[in-house]
Amino acid sequence: MDAVEMCTRPDCGRGEIDESGFCTECDREPLPPDRAGTAGNGSAGTGSAGTGSAGTGSGPAGGASVGVAPVRPDPWYGLELAGDGHVPGLPDAPPQSAGPVAEEHRFCPNPGCGRPVGRGQDGEPGRTAGFCAHCGTRYDFAQPHGLTIAGRYAVERVLGSGAYGAAYLAHDRNLETRVVLKALNRSVATTAEHERDVLVGLRHDSIVRILGYEPQGPHLVLEYVPGDPLSARDGDRLETLLAHGIRVLQALDYLHARGLLHCDVKPLNIIRYREEGAAGPLDRVRLIDFGAVRSREKDTGPVVAYTRAYAPPEGDPEHIRPTGGFDLYGLGMTLREVCRAHRSDRAAPGVDSLMLLLDRATDTTVPGRRFVTARQFGEQLSGVVRQIVAASPTGRQVTRPSALFGSMTDPLHGGLGAARPLGHWVRATPDDGALLSMDAPFCAPRPLDIAAALPAPLSDPDDPVPDAAGNALAESRLALRRRDVAAAEQALTRADLPEWHWLRSWYSGLVALAREDAARATVHFTDVRRALPGELVPQLALGLCAELRGERDDLEVARSHYGTVFDTTPALGAAGFGLARVHLLAGRRAEAVATAERLAQEFRYEREARVAAVRLLVTVFAQPVPAPPAEEDLRRAREAAAALDVDDASADGLRAEIQYARFLHSRDRLRLSEAVRGLGAHAATEREYVALVDLANRLRPPLQGRWPWRRGGARQSRFGRTPDTLSF
Repeated sequence: MDAVEMCTRPDCGRGEIDESGFCTECDREPLPPDRAGTAGNGSAGTGSAGTGSAGTGSGPAGGASVGVAPVRPDPWYGLELAGDGHVPGLPDAPPQSAGPVAEEHRFCPNPGCGRPVGRGQDGEPGRTAGFCAHCGTRYDFAQPHGLTIAGRYAVERVLGSGAYGAAYLAHDRNLETRVVLKALNRSVATTAEHERDVLVGLRHDSIVRILGYEPQGPHLVLEYVPGDPLSARDGDRLETLLAHGIRVLQALDYLHARGLLHCDVKPLNIIRYREEGAAGPLDRVRLIDFGAVRSREKDTGPVVAYTRAYAPPEGDPEHIRPTGGFDLYGLGMTLREVCRAHRSDRAAPGVDSLMLLLDRATDTTVPGRRFVTARQFGEQLSGVVRQIVAASPTGRQVTRPSALFGSMTDPLHGGLGAARPLGHWVRATPDDGALLSMDAPFCAPRPLDIAAALPAPLSDPDDPVPDAAGNALAESRLALRRRDVAAAEQALTRADLPEWHWLRSWYSGLVALAREDAARATVHFTDVRRALPGELVPQLALGLCAELRGERDDLEVARSHYGTVFDTTPALGAAGFGLARVHLLAGRRAEAVATAERLAQEFRYEREARVAAVRLLVTVFAQPVPAPPAEEDLRRAREAAAALDVDDASADGLRAEIQYARFLHSRDRLRLSEAVRGLGAHAATEREYVALVDLANRLRPPLQGRWPWRRGGARQSRFGRTPDTLSF
C-alpha cells in the first residue's frame, strides 16, 4: 500500500494530500521540507510580520518578524454564528428562458440536408424561424425541440444564453439523470480544454459538480442543482445572506488555490437550493457557470468575458492582469445587491460595518484597498456576522483572538475599577454643610496611556509589508511604549507605507493620541475601521477617542462604539469599562451598574468589575448639585462591598465612598467623619495623614451649646505623636 502523504503545514498537519496536490483539510499545497518545520514560528518567512514584534516582546533586531502564522486560522467562523436560515422549498419546474437555441446548434431539421441555418451575418443575429435555403424545410429554434448533443444529451429546455454561450437542461441517456450543458464560446473554449482535467476534478460543497467535458460545442457537463439564483426572500435574516457570501468565498478560495479564476461571480451564477442533511433540510448555495473560467498561469491576456455590472470598471488593473481580486469584486457587488433591503438602516447592528466592508470590496478609487484573497475577505465578513448576531434577540457571542491585532492586557478602566485614590480625599474641601469638593471619581484614560495600551497589529498573512516597513513599525510601537512620541513618528515615516494602508493609519492614530490630539486620532482610526469593519479593536479606539473629546454628542458616539464591542465580546474589557463610564456620565446609573456586573462574569476582569459596580452604585458628582443614589443602590453597594476580596486600603476607601453617599440622605456627619478618619491608617506620608485627620475634624457635627471640655492627649501614630482632635 502506498504511503499517505500528510499536510506539512504546522497550522494544519492533519489532512491528506489528494491527487491534485492539495490538502483535504486546509485546501492548500504542502510546504517544502525546508520550510515545513518553521512556517509557524514567526520567522521572516511568515511574510514580514514585523508589525507585531512590539506586542510580543521581540524587537526588530536581525530583521526577525513576529506575528501570526502565514495562514488565517478559520476565517469562515461566521458560518457557525449565523446558523441555518429559512430553508427554501422545493423549486417548481426548471424555469424556461426566453432565449432561443444558440446559433451554433441551428441545423436544418431535414435528415437529408442538415445544413447550418439561422446563422447571423455581418454582425446581425440569425433568424430564429424560417426556411432552409438549401431544401426549403421549415425550422423554428425558439425552443430546442428534439435537439441532441454528442448523441447522448437530449436537450429539454434552454436555461440561459449570453456572451459566454448557451446553457441547456438535458437528459443524460447514459446516466439516466438531468444535467446541465454549458456551451462555451471561442474566447473561453481554449481555457476549458486546457483545464478540463482540473475542472472535472473540482470537489467542493459550494461549487457545482463538473461531471465532464464534451468536445462537441465544446460543452462543460455539470450536475443539475434545482434551485433559484441567490436573492433575499421574505423573512431572511441579514446574517443568513452573509453566510451564503462566506460559502461562496470558501468556494473561491478553493478555486484560487488551484490557479483558477471564475470571472463571472454574480447572483445568477450562485444557486440557492435545498439540501437534505442528516439533521433535516439545509439552506445552501453553489457557484455555477464556469463558462468564463481562466487559468492565472496560462491566460495572461486581459479579461474578455465578464458581466459589466459585477466586474471592476474597464481600465482597472484587474482587467489587464486579473487575480483573485476580480472574483472578490464580483462577490462584493453581489452582496450589495442581495442585501439591499437590509442596508437602509445603518443604525441596525452590524449594518454600518457591512456597508464599510462592501465599500472596501468594491473600491474603484484606490484598487489597492480591495481585498486580495478570499480568506482576507472572509475574515472581515465573519467579523461583521459576529456583530450582527451579538445583538438582540439572538445574543450569540464568541470570544475569538483577532487575526490582525494582538492581545490587550490593560483594561483602561480610568480609575473606575479601583477605590478612589487616597489623594482625592486628601485634597477634598468641605463646605459649611459638609458637602465635599473632590476630584472626579473617575475619568477617561489618558491619551498616552491609551496609545501604549492599544494592541499591536499582527502581520497580515494576505497582505504582508516589506521587512523594512515591518521593522520601522515595530520601532514606532516600542517608542510609544517608552512615551517617546517624536521617535515613534520618525519610525512611522521610515515605514514608507501608502497613505491608504490601514497600518499607516493605525500608527498615525496612536501617534496623534500620544500628542493628545483625539480629533486627529479619530480621523486615522476611522480609516482603519473602513479597512477592517469586522475587527473590534478599531471601534474600541474610536470609542476611547470620542470619550476623550467629552461633549454630549461625543459621549453618545462613544456609547455606540463601546456597546458594539462589548455586546460582541465582553472579553475585551476596556469596552465594558468605557461603556459603564459613559452610561453614568449620561445619568444612566442602572445601565452602568448592569454593564459592570456583566463584565464581572469575565474572570480576567472580575475583581476590577466588581469594584466598579460598587462605585457606580454610589458615585456622586459634585457639579452642579450632588445627586444622592437611591436607598436601594446604597443597600446593594454595602452588600457587594462586604463580599469583595480586596486589601484593607481598598475596603476602607470603598467604605468612605459609600458613607459619603449615605450622608447625602441622612446628613450624619459623625459617621462620615469616622469613615474619613479610617483612611488615615493608609496614608503614605505624615502630611497626608494630617490632612485626612483635619478633614475628618471639619466634617464632625458642630458643637451645640456650651459643654465642659478637656484637651485630649496626643495619639501615637506611625508618624510619631500627632495631635488628635479635641475630646468632649
